[in-house]
Amino acid sequence: MTYTFVGEKDFLNREISKISKDFSSENIVNYNLSEDNINSVIQDLNTVSLFGKKLIIVNNIDKLEEFEELENYLSNPSDNVLILLSFKELDKRKKSTKVVVSKTKYKELFNYDVSKVIKDNLDGFKMLPMASNLLINYCNGNINRIENELEKLKMYKIDEKEITRDDVDKLVKKSLDSTIFDLIDKINQNDKNSIFKIYNELVEEGEAEEKIMYTIANHYRLLFQISERIKTNTDNEIIAIYKMHPYRLTKLKEQVSIVSQNEILKILKKLSDIDIGIKKGEADIKNSMFLFFETL
Repeated sequence: MTYTFVGEKDFLNREISKISKDFSSENIVNYNLSEDNINSVIQDLNTVSLFGKKLIIVNNIDKLEEFEELENYLSNPSDNVLILLSFKELDKRKKSTKVVVSKTKYKELFNYDVSKVIKDNLDGFKMLPMASNLLINYCNGNINRIENELEKLKMYKIDEKEITRDDVDKLVKKSLDSTIFDLIDKINQNDKNSIFKIYNELVEEGEAEEKIMYTIANHYRLLFQISERIKTNTDNEIIAIYKMHPYRLTKLKEQVSIVSQNEILKILKKLSDIDIGIKKGEADIKNSMFLFFETL
């Protein structure tokens, strides 16, 4: 069997893990076409192993220029298993891509359904969409963390077999990125009560105020970049460029839709002035952030 997986690194690793669990470590070989020659891959595929079937993983298939050797192999493959990987979209106009799509088990993993990951890991437990969405939000769409937190939730509700929104809220700690997303939402909505509530909670939980300021600034820089990218790039291209989860891009696009580029630049200017004032010793972070929120 030959597979071609194209997409974001974390998602590709999940697919590889599913397949590689049936192979011993000595029978798993990795190649990188940025460095290795495809002829070496083909030779390895056609070499009989004394220890059973081999799993050959080939990274950066998009770097392949001479395709004839691989095309010949795909027409008459060995019993070994081949996985072709690319972290960016393949050019569908190229002959090489058409061959890969038609002669391998081809799968694109850019817009991975995070909700399906949760559903597939429930193992007989019930979980309403509101609870599922809250888990995704708290984990900032990070699949590995979602799976780990879901295991904790299942242990906690082992008798009831039902995970509620309150369970997620009680057991799962929101990531800083997730909390910053909420804070940015409130800043864009000019909801001062919620802004101060979220900010004070972060400080009480031990987050340094300078770190919060820099995280807010970095988030707005990213918002500005995304607002530019969506004019000319597809979602998959943006995901590949920034190596981000699709869920994160969805959230960023929602925020971009309610704040203008001029507003983003004004906020970045204010945060830059705060940073300069603090470094010069002319201001302190606590009062500066208070004034920043008050004058939004």
